[in-house]
Amino acid sequence: MYDSKETSVMSAELQQNDNTEISLSNIFNTLWLKKRLLISVTVFISVLGYLYVSQLVPRYTATSQLLVGINAAKVVDIQEVMTGSLNGDSAVIGEMEVIKSRELARKIISHLHLDQSEQFNPKPKEPGFFAQFSVKNLLPDTWKEAMGLVKIDNTTDEEKEESKLTNLTDRFLLKLTVSQVKKSQVINLTYESEDPKLAAKIINDVAEQYIVGQMQAKFDATKKATDWLNDQLGELKQKVESSERSVENYRKTHALQEVSKGMGVTQQQLSEINSQLISSRALRAEAEAKYQQVESITRSGRDIDSVSDVLNSALISSLRGQESEVQRKYSEMLVEYGARHPRMIQMQAELEDIKAKISLEVKKIASGLRHNLDVAIAREGSLSGSLRQMESKTSGNSQAEVELHALEREATANKVLFETFLGRFKETASTQGIEQADARVISFAETPQGASFPKKSLMLTVSVIGGLFFGVFLVFVLEMLNPGVRNPEQIEALFNMATLSIVPSLKDLKIEIHEYLLAKPQSALAEALNTLRISLSLLNPDAEVKSILISSAVPSEGKSTLSALLARHTATSGKKVVLVDTDLRRPTIGKTFGLEKNTLGLTDLLLDHTLQLKDVLVNDPATGLKILTRGHSAFINPIDLFSSHRMKALVDELREQFDLVILDSAPLMAVPDSRILAGLVDKTLFVIKWDSTPKKVITSALHLLKSDGHNNLAGIVLQKVDLEQYGRYGYGGSGYYYSYGRYKQYYTS
Repeated sequence: MYDSKETSVMSAELQQNDNTEISLSNIFNTLWLKKRLLISVTVFISVLGYLYVSQLVPRYTATSQLLVGINAAKVVDIQEVMTGSLNGDSAVIGEMEVIKSRELARKIISHLHLDQSEQFNPKPKEPGFFAQFSVKNLLPDTWKEAMGLVKIDNTTDEEKEESKLTNLTDRFLLKLTVSQVKKSQVINLTYESEDPKLAAKIINDVAEQYIVGQMQAKFDATKKATDWLNDQLGELKQKVESSERSVENYRKTHALQEVSKGMGVTQQQLSEINSQLISSRALRAEAEAKYQQVESITRSGRDIDSVSDVLNSALISSLRGQESEVQRKYSEMLVEYGARHPRMIQMQAELEDIKAKISLEVKKIASGLRHNLDVAIAREGSLSGSLRQMESKTSGNSQAEVELHALEREATANKVLFETFLGRFKETASTQGIEQADARVISFAETPQGASFPKKSLMLTVSVIGGLFFGVFLVFVLEMLNPGVRNPEQIEALFNMATLSIVPSLKDLKIEIHEYLLAKPQSALAEALNTLRISLSLLNPDAEVKSILISSAVPSEGKSTLSALLARHTATSGKKVVLVDTDLRRPTIGKTFGLEKNTLGLTDLLLDHTLQLKDVLVNDPATGLKILTRGHSAFINPIDLFSSHRMKALVDELREQFDLVILDSAPLMAVPDSRILAGLVDKTLFVIKWDSTPKKVITSALHLLKSDGHNNLAGIVLQKVDLEQYGRYGYGGSGYYYSYGRYKQYYTS
């Protein structure tokens, strides 16, 4: 057997050095392997997509655009009557809802007579031929009503018409789309229909009816406002006339004369004296405040110069200037002449004189403030006396004037209200007939030239791409679900076993495969058997392998075929070979070589002690191969037979007489025969059908052999391999039949 550690190291190095290439190649190889499935799924889904698209009824979309919130020309300012500004997202959204309203939809349906269109009101389909055989038609009407199969229609004609119009409106709004363009004041209107001309006609009518409805709403609002103002003016005019008449009558009754607007003589005089008294009190308060400030400064011993009147005195300001100038000169000359110089004494006297004048002028101002206060007090007292005299004089007429003033105020209020309503009425009446809409159409819908649905090219592309992706998905799902083994690397990684050979499958053979082997000695099949023979010869260099058992996990793996091929191929090399059919339950060797059913074989030799080996061996005239068939003895227990000493002695005898003994046995997982025979031979070959035998089954079969203590398992043979797929799709990564097309020239198939 090959050193498993060395094989594992080689495999690990290969994966490490070319991991990315293997991963990418595995993907493409898997897709190429399943290319027929991939193409079939893609074509199938694409055809379905094409059939679906071809059955769709084309629909056309017409588009129009509205600009809302435009500034209309204002003849007069009547914003209280007309609608407000439509600027802002909220206003635009509101107008969008108006366009999608059911009321506007019904106007368009009525205007375009859409209820007569077959697209909106399709004719009911006539019942088909098989409808007459319906069970429902065979039942009596009373039974139908009792079972609820027939609904009693109690609706009136008006209700039916309303229901029909409601359904028609729903279908209309379902195909109408209203959207705002990027938060602007532009609104997109689109309508989808099976008739391109009808789509354009409808969407243009939607825009037109919306603008007409907006103008109609303004006209109605103006008319309502005009009618209401006209009614109010009539009532206000009567109130004004009545209130003015009441004022005149009251004035005549109480002999009250109006000198000023809304005021009598006595009341006017009283108002004037009261106004003068208020002014006098203000002057007195001001004079008193100034005088008290002077008194406060004088009592505190501070300089009175801070009083505002002193500061504002032009004379004092002039004297202060002179004083500053003299003081400056005095300071300059003091250093030069000294304090006792005549000129300095003269300047000192001059300063004293200026200060005396300033002090005198300040006293005059203080005295004047006192005088002003006395005058203000006297004037306030005089006006207070006059006011008391006038109040006593007018006390008799005060009540009458109060009543008169109340009547005058009411008359004035009625007159102002009347004039306001009159102005508003003139503005509103002047705007009737010149209403302007706050929206306009900036893009009328044109008849669409191409269908908006379905987008055939896009849908077909999507169906092809979708079919391709689904095919890829299905390929990889099947690949993941695939239980089989495909290459020696998998065998090494999964079972830690060496692959001794890869035996190809041959398709469309007109002769038996063992006959083909002889006819084509340089074929790929012959080379695979050469590889197997070399592998067997290298298993144990110290001792020649003279007996082998060929088995598999499950039936139909190709073990019997491999046994016959290996036996014939070895025999053609001049070696003495015997092929023993130990599959007693389903023998195939005799049938393979065309032997009679009553030919003596293994069971006859083991049960009949009078027979000798030469009596049961059959010669293959083409190769000189000796064949030991199953035999025709019945009621045999293979377990007892293979466990007998005679079976062991037979195998030993065969090993002595022949160069190679090949035992074709039963599957391991089916019966335990092979587990017994494995202990009688030098090596055991385990056959796996390529891309077929489940990995779990192989693992279980190998575990059975190892658990029995048999350490003579030579390796695994991959049987029935499709070399073209194996080599072309990269399963020959280890070198076995890599790129089969390159090796094909070396074979004669």
